[in-house]
Amino acid sequence: TDSLIVVENQYARFEFGTKGARLHSHSLKAFTAEKERPVYLWDSVQKHNFLFAEGRTIVRSELLYFRLLYAPKKPIHQGEDSVVFRLELTPDTFIQVSYHIPADKYHFWWRVSFHGLKERLRNPYLFYTVTYQTPQTEPSAEAMRPHCALYYRQAEDVETITPDDDEAQRKALQGRIRWVSAKGQFFCALFQAREAFSAATLTSFPFTTLPQYQIDLQLPLDNGVAEQQIYLGPTRYSLLRAYKEDYEKQLNLGWSFIRYINTGFIIPVFEFLERFIPSYGVIIAILALLIKIILSPLTWRSYLLGVRMQVVNELPEVKALEEKYKDQPDKLMIERSLLYQQLGVNPLSGCVPLLLQIPIFFAMTSFFPNAFELRQKSFLWTHDLSSYDNLISWGFSIPLIGDHLSIFALLTALSTLAYTFVMQQGQTTTMPGLKWLPYLSPVIFFIFLNGYSSALSWYYFVLNVLTIVQMTLMKRFVDKEALVRKLREVQRKKQNKIQIAQQRARMQRFFKR
Repeated sequence: TDSLIVVENQYARFEFGTKGARLHSHSLKAFTAEKERPVYLWDSVQKHNFLFAEGRTIVRSELLYFRLLYAPKKPIHQGEDSVVFRLELTPDTFIQVSYHIPADKYHFWWRVSFHGLKERLRNPYLFYTVTYQTPQTEPSAEAMRPHCALYYRQAEDVETITPDDDEAQRKALQGRIRWVSAKGQFFCALFQAREAFSAATLTSFPFTTLPQYQIDLQLPLDNGVAEQQIYLGPTRYSLLRAYKEDYEKQLNLGWSFIRYINTGFIIPVFEFLERFIPSYGVIIAILALLIKIILSPLTWRSYLLGVRMQVVNELPEVKALEEKYKDQPDKLMIERSLLYQQLGVNPLSGCVPLLLQIPIFFAMTSFFPNAFELRQKSFLWTHDLSSYDNLISWGFSIPLIGDHLSIFALLTALSTLAYTFVMQQGQTTTMPGLKWLPYLSPVIFFIFLNGYSSALSWYYFVLNVLTIVQMTLMKRFVDKEALVRKLREVQRKKQNKIQIAQQRARMQRFFKR
């Protein structure tokens, strides 16, 4: 008969079954899912078994009934303990399956040993197969879905198999595969061989809610023993990185340079602040303040360049050119460009400091939804900073908005509107018909953030408020009359009629092409 054995360590509760010497269920003690249910990373839906060839017979462990040889009677609080199953074939031959469980780790070791069967085993490896249905650990399966994927490390590269809800994805791998992981949003099931898997076939099946996978692994047998480490736990960056096996590369923290911003600055600062400040909302606000201080030189330069362009566009010469060539846009562009050169200004130079801030935006966009630290952490009216706040919801979906209204997203949109208004004050534009365009960004921001992490919305709300204060202060330190005097001085130095004529001729030839 199939009997269940319960074992606990500091982090998890395990249930093992004698049929197949299998892991029957696994739940984490410190974390809960919806309605205070335990987070199950393994239950009766997940299946694993091993296959081996004895002569001409393929034997499947799931059909075999093992005898429990040993199990700890008390929770494992220190060191390591084991659960051992044995299947005796003859007095001198048996198969032993053991689970070695540390007291304070999320991983454990699974080991199969064949005693007295070495000559009867046809292959020098063991087949291990897992059917894994991604468990719903968060309230919304739809929000979890973009974060779910199969990851594997082969050689030094970590690759991804992205599940498709319409068709199966299958990949056969040969060579040294270090580990394979079925990742959800904040938890993963990861399998790592002692040395390496010699081959693997990874399959993602079509799904309706969350992805389902089949993982077929080939474990080398060393003197009749096959062994692997199984990690069932959170995808917290620092926790995964501690294994020094590139587990942390499962986290989508952005590509190349964006990822380095997260791993080299955002995450270390976040973890440092976490030691001293219990409120994650306050940590995010301090992070926004630090980034604003770091970017202040760029912001100041961008603002100065913007004011210079504003002053230039208010000069009588520019107004006269606009009036003279109002029906000749090409001619107006040439003459205005020549005047800008004489004044020593570049209309695009103000964009460069702003462009340098774009990587920060993408870094934050990828960091907050993947930050395990924010999972189920409350702040103000939201109960989970890693997800959107749905204090206002109506039970049906509206295009672009969905079935809820995020107050944090709304505050961010309103603060973006206020920031845009402050920036537009006193500015003139060469294209009055497009003066409304900057006011479109708050709407786009709201649509994007309404279904995104509350932490990101809160971060940008704080950043916008700080920017408005910063802009208000910077206006007090800029003397427009002094800027005009400097522009006139530059214009006098660059007043070379021959060079201006040559430049005009070159630009006219360009526009005639």
